[in-house]
Amino acid sequence: MFRKVVRRFTLGALLVVSVAALIAATGGSAGLPPVPTTSTFSHDGATPPNGPNACPGAGINERHYCLVVTRYNGLDQNGGVEVDLTLQNYDQSSLTNPTASLRWDNGSVTNGANLSFVSSNPSICTGPTSGGPVNCSFPNLPGLGSAADSSHQAPCGPSGPICSTVKLYFTAASTVSSVDFSAKADVKESNQQNGANLDEQIVDSAPMTFDANTTDAFDATVALPNKHPLLKGIFGGHPASVTFPAGSSPFVAQFEEGQASACFPGVSCTLLQVTTDLSGASSGTFSASDPILWTADITSTNTNVLAVHYYDPVSITASAPTKTLTTAGSSFVNCDGVNSGSNPPSGLDPNRDYFAINRTTDGTKTTFQVATSATGKAVSVGSGTFLGSCIRIIGDQKAEKLTSCTALSAGPAPAVPPALCAAKLSNSTVRVYLWDSANGGIHY
Repeated sequence: MFRKVVRRFTLGALLVVSVAALIAATGGSAGLPPVPTTSTFSHDGATPPNGPNACPGAGINERHYCLVVTRYNGLDQNGGVEVDLTLQNYDQSSLTNPTASLRWDNGSVTNGANLSFVSSNPSICTGPTSGGPVNCSFPNLPGLGSAADSSHQAPCGPSGPICSTVKLYFTAASTVSSVDFSAKADVKESNQQNGANLDEQIVDSAPMTFDANTTDAFDATVALPNKHPLLKGIFGGHPASVTFPAGSSPFVAQFEEGQASACFPGVSCTLLQVTTDLSGASSGTFSASDPILWTADITSTNTNVLAVHYYDPVSITASAPTKTLTTAGSSFVNCDGVNSGSNPPSGLDPNRDYFAINRTTDGTKTTFQVATSATGKAVSVGSGTFLGSCIRIIGDQKAEKLTSCTALSAGPAPAVPPALCAAKLSNSTVRVYLWDSANGGIHY
């Protein structure tokens, strides 16, 4: 198969694609750093000269708890937004009937942020679609008993406070660069000895900054149900974008262009790379009927474009006696190569691309061997389990190469992805459309 790739490459440009396979919803798979967050802690509701006092109120006769407002910065001005509210209980006793509310302004321009409340997870919050407040009713938070420690703020965990978090989701159509949130929490105790104000925690100002730069290489949003988000970037004058179906629950989606370090062995490419991280999507979000679509402009004089996908690492078991590697499922039967990952068994170099040979599958598992060249002998490997990535070349088979696209339209999606289509924009520029049912990145 690789011999055919080399022949095809002599005819035109090569598009190199690194696509990460969908894994668990909590996995960070495509190598992009997480969207930066900022957290602001509350102070109590007492008035001077007694306060305000920073939570959890060390040395003060009140309920010792915090309200924390966490924002996700650098999200697109038009798309989804997430804000998290966390209650932290440092007290000996439980917090009963706790509530919290979130308000926001829209910057210096009236309604400039255009935030609209969509939903919460868990579903404990209600409110108007715009302007706020959004009101949340938390479950009771158990106390720490003799282990209570209100001397300092601490992260949630075994040795820290008992916590409860709710994620709030909004749509945004912003004309301003930031939005400022404020919040408060109250504990509806039945016997408040010190007055209601001492059980209140307040966050006066919690600003969140959008990514207002439409010409940079990075874009991110919170993908909301019933949407088809579009993320865009530009690097070295080459625009690119990705559109994808949203899952049944919101997730953070990222897209970035940059410089690739290398291509698959024996393949030349321009090394322009875009990376898509949709790994937070729930299982089943992407499929043949709901594929991901990348669009990018590359420098080329013709439309003979190929692609190489690097899928996310999966568990691979190596067997020394047979020099074989085995993975679950049948997807690896289509691999042209395998990247060995950072901790391979003996016989394989870390993070090296190998050719996949002698691939067979029974539908439940796939067995193959690896070689250092397309026609080489199987490499001897030590026994063990490691994480490795499938590498697949796209566009070297007729079924993977579509012809119905134009410079203005991708045309119909393939019945079975992955596949690509290329159309001329000019004598030196080609627009490439690429469909797949897994998330990841694209190298040019």
